[in-house]
Amino acid sequence: MTHAQYQILFAVEWIVWAGAVGFALWRGDIIVRLAGLLQFAATGGMAIAFKLGAPTALWAWVDAIGFVPLLLLALRRPRPWLIGSAAFQLTTVATHVARTLDERIETTAYVTALNTWWMLQLAALVWGTVEAMRRRTTDAEAAA
Repeated sequence: MTHAQYQILFAVEWIVWAGAVGFALWRGDIIVRLAGLLQFAATGGMAIAFKLGAPTALWAWVDAIGFVPLLLLALRRPRPWLIGSAAFQLTTVATHVARTLDERIETTAYVTALNTWWMLQLAALVWGTVEAMRRRTTDAEAAA
């Protein structure tokens, strides 16, 4: 891929992120909104770590810290999309650990894996938002 293509992909990823988090905060229930806020905070922390030139080991800590409240939320409210999101976050942490332990893992493979888990987490968040909207509609119809 050329540098311009990477820049386009980078922009698309951030647009998807903003759309998914915005959608979750706008239309989700309390659990979806909490997961959306966690996604917002974790991605913000990661962006700051990246901008400061932090080593990848620090990135792992940011994602590991973000995993804990997501796991607690998934254990407390076990919804399929939330369990999936926590699993993708754990896989993200495992990817960081693998890269820290074996620096022979190519940067392109490492970044591709991280972006894949990130997009899958966003897909799970959108899934949760749609489920919350559907549940609200069903509850409103039942009440009428």
